[in-house]
Amino acid sequence: MGCHTSPRGVQKGSPSSFRRSSMALIPYTKPHATAAQRVAHLRGKGLIIPRPNVAARKIEAIGYERLRIYFHSRRQANIAGRPFIVGTTYHDILDLYECDMLLRNACFAAVGQFELLLRNAISEQLSTNHGSHPYYDLSAFRDSESHLKALMSLASVYDKSKDQRAKHYRLTYGPPLLPPIWTLKEFITFGAASHIYPRLAGPLKTAIASQFGVPKDTIFHQWIECLVDLRNQCAHHDRIFNRSFQKQPSVLTSAGVPSAPRKKLKALLECLDYMLERRGTPVHVTKRVGKIIARYPQIQPAEVGY
Repeated sequence: MGCHTSPRGVQKGSPSSFRRSSMALIPYTKPHATAAQRVAHLRGKGLIIPRPNVAARKIEAIGYERLRIYFHSRRQANIAGRPFIVGTTYHDILDLYECDMLLRNACFAAVGQFELLLRNAISEQLSTNHGSHPYYDLSAFRDSESHLKALMSLASVYDKSKDQRAKHYRLTYGPPLLPPIWTLKEFITFGAASHIYPRLAGPLKTAIASQFGVPKDTIFHQWIECLVDLRNQCAHHDRIFNRSFQKQPSVLTSAGVPSAPRKKLKALLECLDYMLERRGTPVHVTKRVGKIIARYPQIQPAEVGY
């Protein structure tokens, strides 16, 4: 039996169909606004802007939409018209933006350290137990489906790589078609590693997780997924401050980690610090981020879980 669709082609029962039927949608009619008009709007909402022309140039350089989330964080949503908190200045907003940039840089570097360690741990466990080309050994994986998906993922990574080491292997060697795991792991992204890890055989996953002080591979994998999201947000210049992270790290009860509110940045950093310390490469990113926040009185520590 075919699916019944709405006149607009939206399948009945789909989220889009539900939204359209349960709320009145209005056309978007907001016109283009110049930077000067944006400044006038902000001043009308109570933001203190001593030098409007300078503020307009800053908006043109950074982009209003990128600054918009910082403006919103300092407006009073419970008051008609949502005015700015009394006394908020344009420089306060720029300080929030600058602080967030420093937070992203610190987090990105720390997560990058973990990424390298994870790829190395996966490579070492696989090659130690299954040789130079473990992707052809079914016993290295959870099941045949996991094996196939991992093999396809790794083959895709290798095929797309423009790295000189990949080119060298293609031009020098025949079978096996893929290079050894200790070479191939250099081309694997953090996201790809996070997908390969849960497809490995149980003993391999446990051995890798234990290197980072996490006895349960399910918790370890969940922490990895949280850090992949954090890494992507940093790489794409998304907001870190005052963010509620959708993926929350499970608590490792034996270590009491994380202890901070799990929807906030500090919880992720506590997990990251714990694993890096257990691996013997501490970076103390939780403290580092705390010091950055302390330099900016415009930031409320609770906004990042501190």
